[in-house]
Formats: sequence, C-alpha cells, structure tokens
Amino acid sequence: MIKNILSKRLNNVPRGAYYFLFFWLFSGCAFAGNPPPVAPYVLPGAPVFSHTIAQFREKFNLANPQTPLPEYRTIDTGDDGNTVILAASRIDETLYSSTALEPGSGKIKTIQMTWVSPENSTDKLSREQATGYMAALIHFFSPQLSLQESRLKLDSLLKNGKEKGRYIDADGALRYVVSYPGDREMTLAIEPVRLILRGS
Repeated sequence: MIKNILSKRLNNVPRGAYYFLFFWLFSGCAFAGNPPPVAPYVLPGAPVFSHTIAQFREKFNLANPQTPLPEYRTIDTGDDGNTVILAASRIDETLYSSTALEPGSGKIKTIQMTWVSPENSTDKLSREQATGYMAALIHFFSPQLSLQESRLKLDSLLKNGKEKGRYIDADGALRYVVSYPGDREMTLAIEPVRLILRGS
C-alpha cells in the first residue's frame, strides 16, 4: 500500500510527490505499525550543517558534474509553527532529494536521497544512478573518504538497511539513516550530530 501511494505521489510533481517524501523526514524513515518516532532533527535546537541548501547544491554540483542536483523547492505545509522548513529536488521520476532546514538561517538539518523503482520493474540502471548519487552525497560530507571508499560505506549501510529495514549508523559528527523496506525503494539520510566534549 505504501508503495502504491508513493508511486502515485511521485507522479504529481512538484508538490504531491514532495509531501510524501517528508513522511520519511518526520518519521525518521520508520514504517512500523506503531506511531513512528520523531526524527531528532525536527526537535528545536537540533544541530545543523554549516551549509544552506543553496550553498550545498552549488558546491555539490561543482564537485559532481555527472550527478547534478536540480534546484530545491520549499514546501508550504500550512503550519507556521514548524521547527523546520521542508524542501525537495526532483532528479527524475525515480529519484528525489529532500531536506529539512533551520528556519531563519536556512542551514541543513538533514539531507536525503530517495529512490523508488518504476512500477513493475526493478530497473537496474535507475538503481545504479541512485547509488551513484548516494555515494557522492557521502563523499561530500565525508571528504576524507575517496569516492570508492564512499561507495563501500554506502554498500555497508544498504546491506544493514536491507537486513533490518531501517538502520542508523553514528559515525563521528555524522549520523546515517537508511530505510530499505524492499528491493524497489530505499532512502539514505545524512544528519549532523552534536558532539559532546569530555569534561563539558
């Protein structure tokens, strides 16, 4: 049922598709029958990356000309009390990037890539494109990793995500969240983590 709803939403560009992407944003990528936990970055005072979404997109596209990100569009949720601003970028009919931004500064609280295969197809080529974008995203936020090492990191994340459905990996100042409920859809999110210094 989730997949059917998502497929329909992805065809309603831009707003209809984007709203469903933010089900992941606010649920923390959880699909269980119980109410999903609130994602940490939705909470007031949650850490942010140093980039605004416009700065991130410019630098990402310069570094990754083969995997460019179209402009992110903000989403009007109709709720003035939101602790985040939502925005999304449609790469193609199977791949989207979405983000939650800090009101005022516009800095990134989470950045996500979501891939959904075409109806009645596993579409190997579109999946390979999606993993290419995801590896580039990891490399952008972890420049100490080579692109090949970033791909190996992604492979490990997706392997754990596929086994568990939802997987969280805290790695230094970053948190990776993977939702992988089946072979035809997956989401990778990267979020900043506030580090607590010893003695502070």
